[in-house]
Amino acid sequence: MTIEKRNFVKGVLNGVIFTLAETLIDPTLVLVAFVSHLTTSPILIGLVAPLRDAGWYFPQLWVSGYIQNQPKKLILYRRVAVIRVIAWAAMAGAAWWFTEANWLLIAFFVTFGTYSLASGFSGIAFMEVVGKTIPPHRRVVFFAWRLFLGGLVGLGGAELVRQALSPQSPLAFPQNFGLLFAVGCVFAALGLWVYQLIDEPPDTDIAPRASFQTQLRRAFTMTQHNRLYRRFLLMRMCLILAGAATPFFAVYVQTRLQGDLTMLGPYLATFTAASMLANIFFGRFSLFLGNRGILLITAVLGVLMMLAVLALMVWAAFFPISGWAASVWLIPVFFLSGVRQAGLEVAGQPALLEIAPVAERSLYLGFTHSILGVTQLATGLSGLIVASLGFGTLAVLCLMGYGIALWLAFRLQNPNPE
Repeated sequence: MTIEKRNFVKGVLNGVIFTLAETLIDPTLVLVAFVSHLTTSPILIGLVAPLRDAGWYFPQLWVSGYIQNQPKKLILYRRVAVIRVIAWAAMAGAAWWFTEANWLLIAFFVTFGTYSLASGFSGIAFMEVVGKTIPPHRRVVFFAWRLFLGGLVGLGGAELVRQALSPQSPLAFPQNFGLLFAVGCVFAALGLWVYQLIDEPPDTDIAPRASFQTQLRRAFTMTQHNRLYRRFLLMRMCLILAGAATPFFAVYVQTRLQGDLTMLGPYLATFTAASMLANIFFGRFSLFLGNRGILLITAVLGVLMMLAVLALMVWAAFFPISGWAASVWLIPVFFLSGVRQAGLEVAGQPALLEIAPVAERSLYLGFTHSILGVTQLATGLSGLIVASLGFGTLAVLCLMGYGIALWLAFRLQNPNPE
């Protein structure tokens, strides 16, 4: 087996193991349910998913000036992996040992925030290694395999979530969530170890180390002159902002329509199965669709998803609906969400890697992810919108966001592979 194929396999295996780990702490379902047991504040509940994503994105522009000067990017990845595992283990430990709600809530946000921020420091190293070891025409297939096989094992993770959170579970709150956090930590550590085994070739053209201010000036200049990149960045921002309503789907049904808490497992299984099937499709037809085509599909599915949720709200406002029926209504919504998420994950990063010139890849990655991190933090205001204006207002705003993203996706062009 060639080095290229070995790296491909190691990268896919890392994705499979880590997908299982993150299924057990899925922010939009598991962690939101965990926090909603500790507080009724929609602001704190709405902060969970943005905290994970913003932590991964936000620090990358600052890191880019350092990592572009490093011949091998995996060195940083290995160092930060230790911090990520420690923070995840501390989060699991807090769920086992803290009994007072306020202290547990504080411990959760501190440990989960630390894990998320540390992930951002290693995120740019991860993408640099992908760009160096996976050829452009294989990148969509690479991410599709990661997500497809990860979806297979994620179904087992969804079943563990269902059993751990079932009323028949031998563990009560918060130990039932603590079990999920602990098992997830073990698989996360294994996944991180596998990725650092990749044979990364050293860079021969090393850029000088640059300050944050220098990187920021260069980033604004490139954004002004690269119209394709500018449209891509705006589209990604709209897709993130439009996804702000997703963590509230199940919460809305459970709190307003007396939905069933045990449906979290089926929702997660539906989301995972949909992602798995979508990855087969996108991987098979990636050369035909191109990144632009996949991102178009992603935006269309987002529009359909929000229309389905708004239809449920309108129906519930004028006609009686049982908690069971409302819970079942969300199953196709999470199916659409799973396909939408798969499309974004399969095509989003390869599209960025194709747009970015090789010599400026660290800058493009760092600036893009930092801007998307700020955007993720902005979605934390979704809880404030729900608290002050209601979930319906947030749903309408997110529908508009998906519409704008769809318009921008139509205006994208498929860049030539490097």
